[in-house]
This record gives sequence, C-alpha cells and structure tokens, in this order.
Amino acid sequence: MSGGFRSKRTAVTGWLLMVISLVIGATPSQSLRAEIVVGVAPTKPQDVGFQLTVLSEQVGGDGFHPLKLRFVPLGASFTRQRNLRILLRPRTTYQTRLDYQYAVDVVVPEGVTAHQVDVNVPSYYRWDWIAIVIEEDGRRIHRRASRTSIPQPVQYWGQQQSIGVVIPLDARLQNGVWERFPDLRALSSVIGNDSIPRNKKADRLTDQDAFNFASQLDSGRLRFRIQQEASLRDDWLAYSQLDTLILPCSVLLRLERERPKILRAIQKWVAAGGQIWTYDLPADGFEAGHWLATPNDVDATNYVGDFTNAMELNSKNIEHNYVYQEYSGSFYYNETIVSANRNRGDFYKDLEDANSPMAKKLDRDELKQLVRAFPYGFGRVALIDQADPFPGSFHLWLALKQSGRSWHQRQGVNISSGSESYWRWLISTVGQPPVSIFVLLNGVFVIVMGPVLYFVLRRRGKLHWLYFLAPTLAFLVTGCLFLYAFLSDGLSNRAKVRQLTWIDARSPSVSADPDFAAGIASQADHYPAVDQLRHTYYTIADSKKGLHFPIDSMVLPVSNYEIITGYTYRTSDQESSGDYLIEQLPESRRFYGSFLSTRSQTEFLETQPSFQSLPIKIDSSGNVPTVTNQLDEPLEAIAYRDDRGGYWVAYKLSAGQTTTFERAEPNILGTVLRDRLEPDANRVPAAFRNFFSDSSRTGLEQKVAELNRRSTTKAFVAITAIDPERFALDDCVQEGCVRVIAGLLP
Repeated sequence: MSGGFRSKRTAVTGWLLMVISLVIGATPSQSLRAEIVVGVAPTKPQDVGFQLTVLSEQVGGDGFHPLKLRFVPLGASFTRQRNLRILLRPRTTYQTRLDYQYAVDVVVPEGVTAHQVDVNVPSYYRWDWIAIVIEEDGRRIHRRASRTSIPQPVQYWGQQQSIGVVIPLDARLQNGVWERFPDLRALSSVIGNDSIPRNKKADRLTDQDAFNFASQLDSGRLRFRIQQEASLRDDWLAYSQLDTLILPCSVLLRLERERPKILRAIQKWVAAGGQIWTYDLPADGFEAGHWLATPNDVDATNYVGDFTNAMELNSKNIEHNYVYQEYSGSFYYNETIVSANRNRGDFYKDLEDANSPMAKKLDRDELKQLVRAFPYGFGRVALIDQADPFPGSFHLWLALKQSGRSWHQRQGVNISSGSESYWRWLISTVGQPPVSIFVLLNGVFVIVMGPVLYFVLRRRGKLHWLYFLAPTLAFLVTGCLFLYAFLSDGLSNRAKVRQLTWIDARSPSVSADPDFAAGIASQADHYPAVDQLRHTYYTIADSKKGLHFPIDSMVLPVSNYEIITGYTYRTSDQESSGDYLIEQLPESRRFYGSFLSTRSQTEFLETQPSFQSLPIKIDSSGNVPTVTNQLDEPLEAIAYRDDRGGYWVAYKLSAGQTTTFERAEPNILGTVLRDRLEPDANRVPAAFRNFFSDSSRTGLEQKVAELNRRSTTKAFVAITAIDPERFALDDCVQEGCVRVIAGLLP
C-alpha cells in the first residue's frame, strides 16, 4: 500500500518537474532567459529514477545546433553511476531522404545532484519535433521513444541572416549604458530587408521592449538568437549557425581575461566566416599587438552615398513573412504592405521629423570616426566607438552590410534542394557503366551466337544443340558482363579530397589561451586560418567503419537531390532511427549507414578553423625575393605577388628548403590554381557539365579564385599533398587529391 503510494508520488513529482521546466523555457521574456526546452525523456521517469531535459538556444538553421542534455535525479542525488547512450532523432513533419540519428554516450557520476552535457547536433533540415531514446549498459530503458514538439522560437524560420545577441552577466545591474539590451529595429530594416519602423517609438526601446522585439521578430529575412554570457561555449560549432555576433567590447575583453577558451572558440568561428560587431570600446584603446588593435581596412566597410536607392525609399513599406512548406522542406515568403498609400520614404520622413537616431545620416568622416573594421581569417570584426549605438542610424548598418555573405552563400551548399557542385566533385573513374565495352562485347556475342554458331553446328550436323547452347551461352556472357562491370571499378575504396587552407597573417592571434600556448615556440607566428575540404568517397565492399571526421569540424553532406521526395509523403516515425547514422566519439564523429553506402559516391564539405603558422617565409631584402618552405612536406609550387606589383613563382621545394623566386607573368596565381582549386570541367560527365556554375562555389573558394583578378598585395598560393590523417576513410586509393594553401602575408 505504502509502496504503491510512494510510486505514484514519485511519478507525479517527475511530471511536475517536466511541466515546470517547460513553463520556464517557454517564457524567456520574463527573466531574459535564452534557453528553451525542446525534449524530455523518458516517458516514465519514475521507472528509471531520473529525468533528461534537452535545452536549446533560440533560432535554428543549417549547421550544427547547440543543445544541452541536463540529467536530474528524482531523489536527492544519483545513487549509482549511470552509463547512458542518448539517441537523438530530430525530425520534420514528413520523412526526408536524410532522416538521421545522433548518438552520444554520457556517464553520469554517482552522488551528483545534477549533470549537464553540451552537444552540437548536425542540423540538416528544419526540426519540427525530436524523439529521444535512452540506453543504459547497452539496453533500452523504456519501450517507446519520447517525442516532444520543437517550440516555434527554436525552429528554423528560413531566414537569410542569423545574428546572435549576447546578454552580459551584469545586465541586471545596469551600471553602464553598454549593459542595456540592444534596440535592433534599424538593424533589422537594413540587414533583414524589413519594413521601416513606424513613428510610434522613434527613440530607443526599453530593455524589455527591445528584448521582446528581438525574440518575437517574425518578419524580414533576419532572426536573432539571444545568448547569455554565462552560457557561451568554448566550441566554435556552437556558433556555426550564426552569421554575426553582437556583444559589448567589455564582455569580449572579460572573456579574454577570465574565459579565454570561449574567446578562442569565437575567434575560430570568425576565422571560418562569421562576424563580430562590438561596441563600447575602451577609452584608452588597445595595446599594440592586441588582436583588436588591427588597423582599419577600407574594404571592410561600405559607405553608401545613394541613400534613397539603398533604402528603397521610393518603394512600398513591405513586411516579408516566411512560410514553411512541409511537403517540400522549403520556404517562401508573403509580402504585406504596411500602408498602401505611403512609401518607405514617407515612414523615413516621419522618423526624421521626430529626430529619431535611426534617420540620422553620416558623412564619410563621421563613419570613419565611428566604425573601424578589418578582416579576421575568412570573417570580419567591426568595432563601433559608441557606448550604446542602438538603435543606430540606417547609414551605420548599411556601412556594415555585406552582400554575398549569408550562411548558404558562404558554405556553397544547399541541403534542402541539392547542390550543383555535386557533379564537379564526382570521382570520374568509378560508378559509370562501361558503355563502349558493353556495346562491343554484345556485338561480338550476337555475331558468335548468330551466323558463327549456326554454321559450325550445321556442318557438324548438331543444329539441334542450338536450343541448349544459345540460352547457356547467353547466361554465361551476361554473368561475365556483370562481373566485368563490378571489377571495372577496381577492388579498393576510392577517395577524392581537396583541402583548401586560407591563412590571414594580417591579424595576429591573442595570447590568452594557455592550452594554445603549450608546445609552440612563438605564438605570435600563428594566425587565424580555416581549412575547407571537399570529400568524395566510393566504397567497393563493406563500409561499416564509416567516415571519421574531427570532433571540431562542421560536416555538411552534399547531394544532387531534393531532401523531400515529391508525391511520396510519409509521416516521420519516432521509432525509426533513419538510414543515416552519426555517432559522437571522444575525438571524432562517425558518419555511417547511408552516409557511406556501398558502391555509391558520397560527398561532404568539411570546415575546420584553427590557428596555424605560415607555410612559407619570404625574404624580400634583395632584388629577387627568396622563399623558404616551413612545412614538413614538400611544396609542388608557390606563387606570390609582392607589395610592388611583382609576380613570382617557385617549384619543387622540399621541407625546409630555401630557393630564389623566378619572375612570373601576372596570371601566375591563376595558373597555379588551375585544375587544383576545382577539378577540370572536361572530366565531369558531359551530361552534367552545364549544371555547374560559380554560384555553387563556397565563399572561400570564390575568395581564392579572385586573388589573381583582384591583384591582392602580398597574396600567395602554395600547392602540397594532403596529410593522410585528413582522409575520413582509411585504406583508400586516392584520385586527384591536393592541398591548396592560400592567404595574405603580414
């Protein structure tokens, strides 16, 4: 009797915990919370003695989505160690061709009152709900997978830009102007192509109103992810879905002093293509050599002289509302005209009449005094010299707006509808039917089976044997053709990998991370860099080992098909793991299942930012510069443009070798890159050559391809071999594998 009552009381307690956590996560505006509950498991926590809650930050998108797995015992503490495997199955409404399962192992220590694990889960399509399965010691602890709908603020909205906004630790104290929550209305109008705000609140919004605007924005092509400073992560993948991060410089410097690993993660994310916009700069500036003391780059901002055209003041004031199409996995947007009788210019005039800071125009000198920006790796850092630059003028945000810098334009991958670049990166020697040989062999077979066999049997008086020999020989020849087709691809797995490394030596790295400083002689010689690898694999036999990518790499599948097949709509099943499987290991992620199907080519784009030393050292003290190979492997070719407009080239440098450059033609950078940055289009099957265009390049590939055309000063290109450790599949035959290192010297 008492045991049954205790069991029911425990069950009620478990469900109360779940309901309370959902309520807390669903009302962020009351306490400026930035995390929302997206999953709860198991369905009967009283049976296992603990509750798993999955927390997420706002706003989803392609990339890797940051989640928190929080384990809470139903009693005072965990009474024993729990060895768990958590299986996460994010799903959209209908089944996709890429339904996947993400597995992560968690050890909950004995005696703790709570345990939390941060994970970054690939997000390859919009998440409508998530199923969770928990296994302990290899056995499933509950019969059915729990299923939780993803709250709307966490879902992918189809936005073209995602901006993170950091709430400082001391925001509640309100000791300084910079601690206020940013008023982002003007920024949304410019960066998100949204409507011009009405003149109801021309001045700055209050903290709560500004927070509500950012968290509840449902129009335009921009969404905001609100992040607490205390919950910032030391893994760059946690920011991989963002385009820009806005935070006070005081917070940035505090991270450098007190939490350097988090700053290092943010810097890596910027090196991979992100942007930092920081404000409230220190009055005494930055010390010489500090990474934020990098001089202004005039090309990093864009002064807009034609304000009327840039703001489309002669057009209607339109709100763009994105709508998700469940049956195709794609988005479209509806246009709503704010006022049929008024243009955007009329609303702008209202702001001018109210002396709103949003309508203030800046001349070149004012903008130069207000903003300093510079490239950092493949990304950008912008410093705004105001304690509170919000809402800011439209002119300010126009100067920081960059075209061609959205997430999909930087990555060059469209997972939902397929990528045209797929065709260019196929392994050309496998997977194609040997048509010519088949036609020849079939022709010989017809001749032998027809007149040759007929005349031979007729002369011997055995013509009746034709009834038996014809089908027997047809069977044997057909089997031989199948065997030939199988063997024509060889008996070994094949790989085609191109590694593109970009090093920006104009921005020195910081010296605050002790882990980074360990084991290197001079940290000043290391610069922000990003490696981008195109992987193509073809397996002949069993591929259960899967592909192993570094744990800190963003891996995106590249395909040529739409993610949801039209006219075959099937509702997603929470009990199905899907055909695509991902397992998180201590040092890598294993992609297996249909990610590496037998006798089928699979492609991936891998991005990994880091800090690297320069591969070459150039001495320009003499009339003819010399170059030293500082890598541990030989360099096949080096091309260089000096600061006086001269072009130079060198070939075949062994590790540590120094040689004198040879003067070269102005197109030498493009010559060295030819057929290395991208495969020769003539090797692509003729039927697919027209599918490829420059628009399907990644942003980094486009940047390197333009080095020669833009005549960039102190630009270099070096060609070398790929480290065997960078291949995701062991024991494979390499085809057309090369590493291209490009960048800018100090």
